[in-house]
Parts: sequence; structure tokens; C-alpha cells
Amino acid sequence: MDLRRSPLVNGALYVLALTGCIVAQWRQVHLLEFICKPALMLVLGSWFYFNSRRVGDRFTLLIQAGLFFSLVGDVALMFQHLDEFNFILGLAAFLLAQLCYTLAFIQNIADAGGPQGVLLSSALSIPLLIYGFVFALDILPRLDNALVMPVMVYAGAITLMGIMAAFRFQRTFAFSFWLVFIGALLFIASDSLLATNRFVRPLPYGNTLIMLTYALAQVGIAWGALVHVHDPEQVRRRQELEA
Repeated sequence: MDLRRSPLVNGALYVLALTGCIVAQWRQVHLLEFICKPALMLVLGSWFYFNSRRVGDRFTLLIQAGLFFSLVGDVALMFQHLDEFNFILGLAAFLLAQLCYTLAFIQNIADAGGPQGVLLSSALSIPLLIYGFVFALDILPRLDNALVMPVMVYAGAITLMGIMAAFRFQRTFAFSFWLVFIGALLFIASDSLLATNRFVRPLPYGNTLIMLTYALAQVGIAWGALVHVHDPEQVRRRQELEA
């Protein structure tokens, strides 16, 4: 048994790292957070890599890149209390992660082709578009001038990621679709909580809620992506192309 690919072993390590992050935030043990927070994406990224490396297509490479840039963003945000620039750096890293995920979803949609599922996809996308627009308008007056453009660009990018996740409907396994789509929604929720906690008002258990939604979001996206690439139909198509 390859422990690097084991969902049980890596899942346990992921839960352990997440628990460490939450305890570190409660107790303000910065050293524990510095260890556990990067460990989240290191564990998830490693698990995804060893389960997808035999595929090695553009979709999996983009998801892997998204996990890597998320790791960079996590590290940068740990040091935002030292310099405001680290917050901008973290925002930029997560923006790149969102773009990688978005491009991966577009690749999935393009590979499947056809208009299937477009009505439900549109119905799921419209509330996301409205929410992104309304939330951006609400947060805009609360931002320093230097942060207005980066935050607005980021809000647009993560909304687009959610919409592209919605348009995977009937272009992959149902289980893969819902894992990724729920993951995208949780990512939007996590960033909304982060923005509210930072720019509007401190939220009760805000840091804990941000970490939980973020950790679950990344698992949903990575797990759903693996379900997609291990879909027997996808495997058959790759085998036909390689023949």
C-alpha cells in the first residue's frame, strides 16, 4: 500500500494539521500555526499529485498549480501582521490559484463539449453572479484606496471560478461535479468571511469558520478533480487518443 496515495493516511494528517491551525489560533501559539497551516496544502497537494501523476493532463496540472499557489497564499497571510504588503502578496497568490482552478474547469468544459446541462448551470451561476456583485459593492466603501483594485479583481476571479464550476454540470461524473461545486461555494464563503472579518467587523469564531470553510473547499476541489480524471469514460478517451 502506497501511503502517499492513501486517503485515510492523508486525510488523518490533513485533519491533524487543520486541528493544529484552529488550536494555534485559539491559543495564539504562532509556532504551531506556522507549522500546521502550510502543512494543509502540502499534505493535500502531495496526495493529489501521487494520485494524479499518471494522468498528467492539463486539467490535473492546473489543479496542482492551484494547490501550490494556495500554499504560497497561506504562507504570505501568516505574516500579514508584520507588513501590509504580505496581505497583497497573499491575495495575489490566491488570485493565481483561482485562475488555475477556473482554467481547469474551462478545460473540462471544452473537453466535454456540447450544450448539455446548460440550463441548470446557468440557474446555479446567476445567484453567484448576483452575490459577487452585491458583496463587492458592500465591501468597496470599507477598503483603503490601495486595496480597492486588488480586492475587486479578486472578487471577480473567485466569482468566475464558481460560475465555471457550475458549468461542469453533466460534463463529468455527478459526484465530481458536486464535490467541486460545493468546494467552490465554500471557497467563496471562506473569502467572504475573511473580508467581513478584516474590513467590516470581527466575527464570533471568525478565524475558525474561515479555516474550516477553506480547508473543506480545497478538499472538495482536489477530491472532485481526482474523481473526474479517474472517471472510466475519461480514461477510455485518453486511451483512444494515445492509441
